[in-house]
Amino acid sequence: MEYQPDVKRITGEGGVIAHVADQSIAAQIGLRPGDTLVAIDGQQLRDVIDYRFAMAETRVTLLVRTADGRERTVTIDKDPDEDLGIEFTEPLFERLRTCNNKCPFCFLTQMPKGFRKTLYLKDDDYRLSFLYANFVTFTNLTEADWVRIEQQRLSPLYISVHATDPFWRAIMLGKRDVPDVREQIKRLGRAGIRVHTQIVACPQVNDGEVLRQSIEDLIALHPTVESISVVPVGLTKFRFEGKAPKTIRAAIQVHETPEWIDTNWERQPLWEDPTTIPLSNDNRSLHDPALGFCSRLGTVSDVPLRCYTSTEAAAVIDLIELFQARCYAQFGLYLVYASDEFYLLAGRPIPPAERYDDMPQYSNGVGMVRDFLDNWARVRRRLPSRLSRPTTLAIVCGTLVAPIMHQVAARLNRIENLSVSVVAVVNQFFGETVTVSGLLTAQDVIPALRAAGCERALLPRVMFDYTGERTIDDYSPTRIGAEAGIPVAVAGEPDEIVRYVQALSQRE
Repeated sequence: MEYQPDVKRITGEGGVIAHVADQSIAAQIGLRPGDTLVAIDGQQLRDVIDYRFAMAETRVTLLVRTADGRERTVTIDKDPDEDLGIEFTEPLFERLRTCNNKCPFCFLTQMPKGFRKTLYLKDDDYRLSFLYANFVTFTNLTEADWVRIEQQRLSPLYISVHATDPFWRAIMLGKRDVPDVREQIKRLGRAGIRVHTQIVACPQVNDGEVLRQSIEDLIALHPTVESISVVPVGLTKFRFEGKAPKTIRAAIQVHETPEWIDTNWERQPLWEDPTTIPLSNDNRSLHDPALGFCSRLGTVSDVPLRCYTSTEAAAVIDLIELFQARCYAQFGLYLVYASDEFYLLAGRPIPPAERYDDMPQYSNGVGMVRDFLDNWARVRRRLPSRLSRPTTLAIVCGTLVAPIMHQVAARLNRIENLSVSVVAVVNQFFGETVTVSGLLTAQDVIPALRAAGCERALLPRVMFDYTGERTIDDYSPTRIGAEAGIPVAVAGEPDEIVRYVQALSQRE
């Protein structure tokens, strides 16, 4: 799960210190957890990026507010690459940039009520893109933001494109006044900033010829564009629960229902705005009745919003692999990638590691399966030959990756006294169309473990937040184990699986 800010800790008054390293500069000058670093050299700190740039100087003056409210100024001399030795409670010190789009596939409008509030926050902050590789749309930038990006050389950045043609990008972002992302990327390139791009593909909307053109346009922007990923739309049963028709237009309009308007979001006008504006060079407009659009309830926006079939997934892969061959011949790298989900959905073999270049979009689900398989082939040699006593073990996963985990189980079952089963949990909570392990809830996993009848279980690390402490429905691993009635452990990498089995073999 990508990094999610805690807005309660973003005060606008500087960075609150969470940890001070022993024997660091911060420790020597008496900084403590709970203190706030307000400014450096008279410059108010907006985020950890400002802090890092300010610390590149050899002499800095700190304005600190202590936990009890006192202010003090400290001047220190240091090496240019020397840090104070502190960590902050949050990387952003001032207002989080929220999303002003109404994407039909937005996951937040596909969730039920009752989860922790941070899961409903529509963040779209370019600073989180730079710091954590979060994908952002670049639709909410001011000129001051652009100046900062260029001055501080915030590179690389991660941009959700979805479609390069402004007409189709307007549909995919659910709004009419979208900037031309191609021109934005060109501006970044002139500033020496590199970008990674993603396209969330929806069947019969921005795939096919629209996808082909988008990839063509992004390839033309290489080397500024360092990678292009295509990932399939994900839909939960809550997307249209109680709502009809189940279309792109309906999904966009969900954003304007009272239940989904939050004070932290940037409200946008409804589609009934009668303004007609040109959207591309071929004289199409937002309200062109021949093409239709959300405001006119036309044919484009009336296309059903649905998941990919295996045949359609295969067609997307075929298109991308054609581009890969061309890019490799031209640039010596493949540049364009289909997400792992497309290959699993289509039942296609996972490509070899070299087809992912250096895996620039690993955290976006591009190359994770190949990396897992290669690492498993390497570390499984360290597995013990036997356990001292019979043990049954369940490996929990989502239904999509179950075929991969069956390969793991097959090797583990060659260990004497170890019996391993794969528990592919059907996602009853979000709906059976949600097949990834990262969206499994404890409410579905616990009864599946009880039914499996195993003595122990390994849970996928991706079903927990970035701290590894809680699922999307706020269960810890300990609580899951207690309610399932068996000991559980968490594993994400093949090496963790091997170490877990090694520990089992060392029991008396």
